[in-house]
Amino acid sequence: MELQWLEDFLEIAATRNFSTAATARNISQPAFSRRIKSLENWIGADLIDRSTYPVQLTRAGTMFLPGCQRLVREAYRLRTDCRNVAGESSAMLTFTSLHTLAMYFFPKWIGSPLISRLPLRTSMHAADFLESIDHLCSGQCDFAITYVHPDGPPVLEGGPFESLQIGKDRLILVSGADESGRPLFDIDGPESTEIPYLAYSWSDGYIGKLATLIQSRWRRPLNLSIVYQSGLADGLKHMAVAGRGVAWLPQICVAEALRQGRLVQIGGQQMSLDMEIRIFRRAGPGSADSDGLWQHLKQCAALPQYKNGFDVGIDAA
Repeated sequence: MELQWLEDFLEIAATRNFSTAATARNISQPAFSRRIKSLENWIGADLIDRSTYPVQLTRAGTMFLPGCQRLVREAYRLRTDCRNVAGESSAMLTFTSLHTLAMYFFPKWIGSPLISRLPLRTSMHAADFLESIDHLCSGQCDFAITYVHPDGPPVLEGGPFESLQIGKDRLILVSGADESGRPLFDIDGPESTEIPYLAYSWSDGYIGKLATLIQSRWRRPLNLSIVYQSGLADGLKHMAVAGRGVAWLPQICVAEALRQGRLVQIGGQQMSLDMEIRIFRRAGPGSADSDGLWQHLKQCAALPQYKNGFDVGIDAA
């Protein structure tokens, strides 16, 4: 039996919907269903009545629910206790985040006056969106930092997680610039004109899906022709600077290139999207260090000047 099976069961017990629960657990619905079936096989009884909508717990599932909740709580409490008695090693707080945030946001955020006053030791695992979420779901890190937009794909909604906004960023459309500072490519030309497009290579990438959302809101279809793909926003940025096409990129990633005139924002506000930067963790007690940081962040978030996160100089331009 695996701990994630128990967490899956708690999710379906809370939502009573396989699709919603699978989304909250950040896995596909078929994979989620297989894990619930694996748990039922291990128990030796059906826990979910799939013949109703919404689904219901069977008698065995109703009996299993409170014990499952205790098992999950005890597993994480035991892990926390072990980390606390391990001494100094427990003081290393582990983070995971998108590569862009790990490179451009995290160093400034962790070094900001309100955070740097805390005696923290940290480590960072930079990954794509799904890997970052999986690291948090599987207990491989204390915190995950990612972008969130209310109209974008759901991020850890309905599961045993809590989050706080710690910053903000903007997804903007950019082009390389010529010697006079004008954009090499424009989206206001004739519809028949193909625009070379620098795209995100993973089909389930969070920023890529937000870029698709922006395109759907434009007044007419964009004649974009993919000429390059990359899983890294920094890779797309360098190709845009080299004049190879247009790309949607987080402003935090391109702020310096914009100031230097190597990139130009095109399309205006209609081609941009504001994004929250949020930090996630598992709900409930954690280590003394992680709980201390979380309480500190909650206190800071209650201050009016930090209602949109910490000012680390990313909201320029």
